[in-house]
Amino acid sequence: MYISHEKARLLHIVQQLEYGNRQHELLSRFNDGLTRTIVGIQQALNAEHPDLLLDPVGADLAVISSALPSLQEAFPGALTSLSAFQRQMTRFQEAPAISALEGTRDSAQELAAQVARLEGQIQQRDARLELQYVDLNHRITVTLLLINGLGLACFGAAVIVFFSKLASDISKLERRAMAVVGGNGLAPRNLSRRDELGGLMQAFNRMQETLQRREQAEEISRQQLFHREKMAAIGSVAAALAHEIGNPINAISGIAQHTVDEIRSGRPLDRATLLAGAESTIRQSERVGSIVRQLADLGAPPRPDPELLNLNELAQTTCSFIRYDKRFCSADLVQDLDRNLPAVRAVADHLTQVLMNLLINAADALEGLLGAKPTIRVSTRHVDGEIELCVHDNGHGMGPGVLSRAFEQSFTTKPAGKGRGIGLYLSRALIEDLGGRIELDSTPGLGTAARVRLPSANIGSAA
Repeated sequence: MYISHEKARLLHIVQQLEYGNRQHELLSRFNDGLTRTIVGIQQALNAEHPDLLLDPVGADLAVISSALPSLQEAFPGALTSLSAFQRQMTRFQEAPAISALEGTRDSAQELAAQVARLEGQIQQRDARLELQYVDLNHRITVTLLLINGLGLACFGAAVIVFFSKLASDISKLERRAMAVVGGNGLAPRNLSRRDELGGLMQAFNRMQETLQRREQAEEISRQQLFHREKMAAIGSVAAALAHEIGNPINAISGIAQHTVDEIRSGRPLDRATLLAGAESTIRQSERVGSIVRQLADLGAPPRPDPELLNLNELAQTTCSFIRYDKRFCSADLVQDLDRNLPAVRAVADHLTQVLMNLLINAADALEGLLGAKPTIRVSTRHVDGEIELCVHDNGHGMGPGVLSRAFEQSFTTKPAGKGRGIGLYLSRALIEDLGGRIELDSTPGLGTAARVRLPSANIGSAA
């Protein structure tokens, strides 16, 4: 209400100033014309042939005559000499002569003096109005500042406790959210609020409990899937392992039977033959022990925490074990390992599973290959601050459509019974858990390269 009232006063002052400007402009134009007329009349009076200047003087008076109605309307009764000027001007216009110019000049000069005084009065009035405008505007500004300051102080005093409590509770909720995102399974906590923020915290607690249960279920399902995949890979080489173990066992059995037969025959024992048989038995036993240890290591429960690993040693062990699979009998398994490779921090069982999946996929891609020698190359190198493990085959390769879906769960191009489309999906999940990535590069008819890269943050000291 105060602002509305004061704005009306300001508007009235502005309207008065605008009206004064129009009056001043009207007087200024009339005064300019009147001054030109007085100068013209004086020139005519001073000329040797004044008759020649009567027409220009008459034209100036005609212009002034056209402006008189507006002047009389704007300033009724303010210009007392206006009537005398009109009479002299009418007299001259009716009978243009030198004798009428002097009276016209005198009345014009008197009128010009009144116009000048009136202009001065209008300027003084406008100056007072401008001072009133500035004073009123300053008073409004100061009053508004005081009112706003008082209002803000009262408002701030009223809500500071509320917003302090709100900020504190929001900070608690933010820290809680960051803890949950970071995997910190803290117990849910309640806020002593009965508003929307309290409801949000309750909903957040329910979401946290649901996420924890879901994460636990997914982790259990993932570990079960991981174990089934690993056992399936081990089972695929079980028959070959049985044959591989059977050979040294048959050799040991034959040597033992030969020794028993020699002892029972009663013939003198050949020490050199017995020593050679014993040494052969030891070698065959060590061979059986090595195969059993490899099988035990692969089938053992994995360590859940990452550790510093020698990636070359892990690749050699996995390749040595996977050779027993019949799919690798006709393929060359070449190892190209960087001897200066740093250690990598990872879960050994996860990397073993990934490498086995990639090797089995490579072997399947070589099935039915004609012309070239089936070859699988396993290489490691240190490039751009990352460790790369690459499995490359010269098999059938994949087209763009298959390549774009290779990592989808349950997507496979293998016939029923040979694949479930889980290997690459699971491999990518395991590598991403380590902060790395896995990429495929394939060309139909030329083969496929699967590259596993672990970031520099996962590189430890040299193995």
